[in-house]
Amino acid sequence: MTSWQKEVLAYYSDTMPDKLRYKAAQFLIENMDAHYSMHNEGVDSFRWFMDSIFRLPHEKLSYYDRMYDSVISLYGDELLQEQEYIYDTSVVTADYLIENIEDAFRMWNAKWGKKYGFEHFCNYVLPYRIGNEPISSWRKKYINWGYPRVNKIKDSQLNHFYIYGAYKVLNTDIHAAVYYSPIPLPDFPATHLDSVYVGSCRTFSDLNINRFRSVGIPAAKDFTPQWGSRASNHEWVVMLPDENSCYPFGPNEKLSDHFFGREDHTLPKVYRQMFTKQKELYPLQQCDEAIPPLFQTVFIKDVTDTYVETSDITVNLFNHSRFEDNKFVYLAVFDDRDWQIVDWAKRHGSKATFKQIGRNIVYLPVYYTESGYIEPAGHPFALYNDGSYTMLIPSITHRETVRLTRKYRFSYKLKQLCKYMDGGRFQVANSEDFSDSITIAVIDSVRECRFHSLFTTCDATYRYFRYLAPDGSYGNVSEVEMYDSLGQHPAIKRMFGRRYAVGTHRLENVYDGNVLTHYERQFPDDSWAAVEFEEPQHISRVRFLPRNDDNFIRDGEQYELFYWDGHRFASIARMEGNEEGVLYVDNVPTNALLLLRNHTKGKEERIFTYENGEQVWW
Repeated sequence: MTSWQKEVLAYYSDTMPDKLRYKAAQFLIENMDAHYSMHNEGVDSFRWFMDSIFRLPHEKLSYYDRMYDSVISLYGDELLQEQEYIYDTSVVTADYLIENIEDAFRMWNAKWGKKYGFEHFCNYVLPYRIGNEPISSWRKKYINWGYPRVNKIKDSQLNHFYIYGAYKVLNTDIHAAVYYSPIPLPDFPATHLDSVYVGSCRTFSDLNINRFRSVGIPAAKDFTPQWGSRASNHEWVVMLPDENSCYPFGPNEKLSDHFFGREDHTLPKVYRQMFTKQKELYPLQQCDEAIPPLFQTVFIKDVTDTYVETSDITVNLFNHSRFEDNKFVYLAVFDDRDWQIVDWAKRHGSKATFKQIGRNIVYLPVYYTESGYIEPAGHPFALYNDGSYTMLIPSITHRETVRLTRKYRFSYKLKQLCKYMDGGRFQVANSEDFSDSITIAVIDSVRECRFHSLFTTCDATYRYFRYLAPDGSYGNVSEVEMYDSLGQHPAIKRMFGRRYAVGTHRLENVYDGNVLTHYERQFPDDSWAAVEFEEPQHISRVRFLPRNDDNFIRDGEQYELFYWDGHRFASIARMEGNEEGVLYVDNVPTNALLLLRNHTKGKEERIFTYENGEQVWW
C-alpha cells in the first residue's frame, strides 16, 4: 500500500465517524491497482488535436470525419504501437481520492441514499474512472452541469419515480454523430467529453455515465464484443436505479428504447464494465497461454442473462496435438467476414462447457494462438431459440439441391417492406387522370426481396401506365419495369403521379433503373407513380422490385457458394446470377453451414443453413 493510500484511510479512520466513507476508500484502493490509462506520443497528439478541433465553432459532420481521417493518417502508426501503461497508483493522490469520495457521498445522500444500498453505490456511482481514460478531476464539472437539472426534487417528498424524471433531463442535448474508425482509438479524458461533437459509441456512453454518476444515479457501460447476427460490436449505457433494475439506453433516447427496432440484432454475450475486480477472470490472467484482447482484463462482468434467454452448452473438441496442453477454449461468432471471440471456458479433456450464451446464434469453438489467430477447436453449432441445438457437421454422403435468393440475412424490416407491395396494382389508361384505367396485373403476395414478374391481361395499346400502391404502404417500391410484346422497354416521354415525397424518395425513382432508390410519400394512402409513353404501347409483362438492400441475386453477377468443412469455408460451386433472381445449386452437403459470396460487388454476406427448402440466416 502506498503512503498516500494510507493517508486516505487514516483520514477517514481518524476524522470521520461515518464508517461507510472508510469502506468506500477501502473499495477504491483495493481495486485500483490494476487500473491504468495508456500513453505514447501518438495518443497524446490525437487527444490534443481532436480536442482543439471540437472547441472551434461547429462545422458540417463531413468536416469532422475528415479531421479524424487526418489525425489517423498522421498518428495512426503510433496509435497502433505499444503504449505505456500509467497505473492509477502512480498518479492518483490522496486529495484527489478524498474529493471524489466526498462529492459522490454528497450526491448519494442528497436524495438517492434510500433508493439503493452501499454496495450498489460503490459499484456504479463511486468509481472515479470508467475504462482506460486519463485520470481527470471530472466529477465537480459534471455536478455543476447536472445537479441544477435535478435539484428541484431535493427538498420534496421522497418519490422513487423521480429518478426516471431525472433520466429525461440528463440524457439530452447530446450531439451523438458517430465516426467509424478503421483502427482502435484512445479514450478521451472525462473532462473533454462534453465538447466532443462526433465520436464513437464509447465516447457518448462515457459522457452519459459520468452525467448520471455525478448526481448520484447508478449507471454503467454494457457491451457486446460482437453481434451474433451481423458485423460489428456495440456498447451502451445502463441506468441501474436499484439493485434489481437495469435500463439500457443510448444518447437522447427514451428509456429502454435502445433495443426496440433491433429485432434482428442477436446478443451472444453481454459484459458490463466494472471498477471491481472479477475473480472468475483470475485464471485467465494467471495462465501462461496467449489470451484474446477481450479477456486481458479483470474488470468485465458477464450479464448476458439479464438481456436474453441463455443456455449452457457442452461441446466436443477436436483431437489437436498442437493445443493438447491448452487449458482454455473460446467461443466465436461470425462477423460477416471472420470469426470473433465472445466467450471462454476451461477445457476438460476433450470437452468444454460454455455458460450463459445467447440463443438463435451459430457458434464456433476455437483456440487462440500465440500469433493472435484462431484455430477451430470443434464443429460449429446452431443454438435455437427454444434452447435446442444442432452440431453443423456436413454430410459427405447425403447431398441436396439448394435454392438461393440472397447472400445476406433477410431482415425484419425488409420483410415488412415486401409486404407493403401486397395488393399493389399495375394499370394502363388513355386518360392522364386514369379515369378510364384498366388493371392489367395485381400483386398477390411478396415474400422474397428480389425482382418479380407478372404477365398481363392487356390486349390493346395505351398511352399511360402506373403503379398504384395499396393504401397504408406510403407508396414504397424500388423499381418497376415494363415490357412490350417483343420484350423491349417502351420509350418514356415523362413521369408523373402523387407527389409530396419523403426527402429524395421521389416517384421518378420507380423508373430510374437504380435498385437502391425508391418511392416513398409522406402520406400512407393514394400513392401512385405513372409514366406517359412516347406513343401508345401494349404491355405484356411487368417486372417489379420491393425496397431492398441489393443483396439479392443479380443478373450477370458472379457468385460462389461455400460450406464449412470443419476447418474453413470450402468452395462448392461458382455460378452467374440470372434475371429470375434465384440460383439452384446441386450436390450441397446436408447439415452444412453455408456462405454465398458475390465476387462482382458488395461486402455484406452472412452465414446460413438450409432447412426445409429455405435459407435460414444466422
